Amino acid sequence: MGYKYLSNVKKQYFINLFHSLIPAYVIERLFWQARGVGVQGVVYCEIIYALTVILLELPSGVLADRFGRKRLLVVTGILDAAEFVLLLFARSFWMFGLAVFLAGVGKALCSGSENALLYDSLLAEGKQGEFEKLLGRLSAIDMAGTVVAALSGGVLANRLGLEFNYVVSACSMAAALLVILTLREPPMLTRPEGKPQYTKQALALFRAEPLVLLYCLTGAVLGACMIYPDEFWQLAAESAGVPVALFGAVGAGATLCRIPGSLLAHRLKARFSYRSVLSVILALNVLGYAALFFTRSALLALPLAVMNLAAGVTEPLVAGYLHHHAESSVRATTESFTSLGLRLLSMPVGLVFGYISTRHTIFAGFLPLGMVCLAWLVFFTLRAWRGSPCARPRTHTSRWTKPRSGPRP
Repeated sequence: MGYKYLSNVKKQYFINLFHSLIPAYVIERLFWQARGVGVQGVVYCEIIYALTVILLELPSGVLADRFGRKRLLVVTGILDAAEFVLLLFARSFWMFGLAVFLAGVGKALCSGSENALLYDSLLAEGKQGEFEKLLGRLSAIDMAGTVVAALSGGVLANRLGLEFNYVVSACSMAAALLVILTLREPPMLTRPEGKPQYTKQALALFRAEPLVLLYCLTGAVLGACMIYPDEFWQLAAESAGVPVALFGAVGAGATLCRIPGSLLAHRLKARFSYRSVLSVILALNVLGYAALFFTRSALLALPLAVMNLAAGVTEPLVAGYLHHHAESSVRATTESFTSLGLRLLSMPVGLVFGYISTRHTIFAGFLPLGMVCLAWLVFFTLRAWRGSPCARPRTHTSRWTKPRSGPRP
């Protein structure tokens, strides 16, 4: 029984690989701009995306926990392929907006489902302690595929046109869908007594475990800010005079740095406390955004590399802490709350970024992102390090049929 569920891990390797082999990403801002969608239009699309995810985030998490994670991943695969086909033919803001809406629906449906399926597949074999390590490997594979797509994307676009990258991307998403269809739904080994009340029980976890809430919010703040250097580094590179043919090298160099971060996350959490690692990551992001503001040359790849290294550590670290404390029957719902927080934060951050970037320069837009991270670093320090209730994990009784045991803070 165990082997057939552990096979999900290998299948998720291939799914992540195909999801990352998207050469459209390396030239998407140029493609959108050529089709008449500028910085402000992209920000509006980001808001459409965020609102879609926000509205569907919790319902999709409940659906995943109630009806199975694989079913939602299959629907996500269909929507992902349809998104790139639509983008290929998009000629107006509203067509781009529709494609982004489909992407938001797909993101909401898969949010929590992927990690929940991975964790419960490991739990069925008693290997849940390897979650951070395997999630780090999945992220590394994702980044490796992204690097390949980035290196080839610039060359392909330069020789065959921007549209060709979207054809390749749609085919890669279709390949991922074929692998998703072979996944096996793992059993839910830990269940609450009585009928599940998904959102209520997920919220109960955050109330009972203040550190889970604090660390998830920290991941949301970092993720909400990182959206914009990820989305707009191409325009910054263009403004700095970097040739389009070298975009792949710049993007690949920054993305490659996520791989060691993802692979080392489980080792860092074994040697240092979560709060120590997250404090350093916040500080690196503050310095990184300041460097992006002052750097007006190809050297902008350096702060991007450092911030991507930190981002590689953040995802498995925060997700691992959350899933070690969550129960199988509400695992996807619980993670949906963290994604919801990220999307809610991304909207005001994006509006400020878009306003300043449009009024001044793309580089000026990075400065308020650094200020957000600095403010959260101060708050995080006060809450996690100075003897507040959040700094001390609370013991509590639970109605769960199996006791929870999480890692040290």
